[in-house]
Amino acid sequence: MKAVFALLLAAPALACTCNRRQSVCDEVASPGAVFIGTVESTAPSFMSRWFPLPRPALSQLNAADERYLAGRTPADLSALKDAFRKLFPDLLEDDRQRLDNAATHASLVSLFASVLSHGQSVHFRVRAVFRNGDDNGGADDDDDAKPPESLDVWTPFGDCGVDFQPGETYLVYAGNDEESDTLETGSCTRTRRLTDAGEDLAYLFFYKDRKNPAGRLEGFATFDPMYQVHQSTRRDPDRIDLPAAGVIVELKSPSGIRYTTTNPLGRFVFDGLAPGDHQVTAYAAGFPESVKVLAGPRQFHAEPRACVSQTLPILKDAP
Repeated sequence: MKAVFALLLAAPALACTCNRRQSVCDEVASPGAVFIGTVESTAPSFMSRWFPLPRPALSQLNAADERYLAGRTPADLSALKDAFRKLFPDLLEDDRQRLDNAATHASLVSLFASVLSHGQSVHFRVRAVFRNGDDNGGADDDDDAKPPESLDVWTPFGDCGVDFQPGETYLVYAGNDEESDTLETGSCTRTRRLTDAGEDLAYLFFYKDRKNPAGRLEGFATFDPMYQVHQSTRRDPDRIDLPAAGVIVELKSPSGIRYTTTNPLGRFVFDGLAPGDHQVTAYAAGFPESVKVLAGPRQFHAEPRACVSQTLPILKDAP
């Protein structure tokens, strides 16, 4: 007879589907916490892909399960619970009590499935806080606001979770679970290793360091004349149909004029916008030696610490 626990563990996980990725502006504006933290521990450690699978403990659990299914004696059930404890030495207190009080094989199977479905609790040593709950992370120069030294965040097991590695440092976007009031994050958020969070960190620097000139302009240059129709179907905020790469973009602000070049996805970004009226214009490559306007000038208004989106449509015959 095949061990039930082996079947549960081998069950294929469903691929995680994200309806739409949010931009850094949207994620920071959402209630919850945004912080930089180093992973100190995960529980249960068995759930982490970065821990070697405890094969002996898993084999002992499966063997104990097969013995119980063959004999179904109280001694077999007690041995199965002991094998469970060896596999999960760092169970949370509630789960540990469930294990101690389990009187049937079905209750143990239910607990095992529950541990897999609940995911991991990840304990972070906090390095910097940009938001904590519904506040603004002390961005209004509140000297009395003291950031937490540590935070615990839940993440699902499987494709929807984040593979947090102890000792690694992450930029974490965590929302509040309405039922349990705990912080949660997953693969559909912008949570990632700090090393991979360059553009987010640029926005968060202004968000944290400056009260007013903290806005962002996120935009695209595109050859798609129907971009407004297709906008609602975009799942990735960093991509657009028919991107125009290598376009020179000029931003005129009350503080002066700045330039950037669209990336291969047609995207451009300006950080540190002060509130007020601004103007954006797209030029053909070769500017300023040769001046050919491809789109704009387009006027827009930026609110304090807000994010603005602009799309610059370019005719296909434009160079």
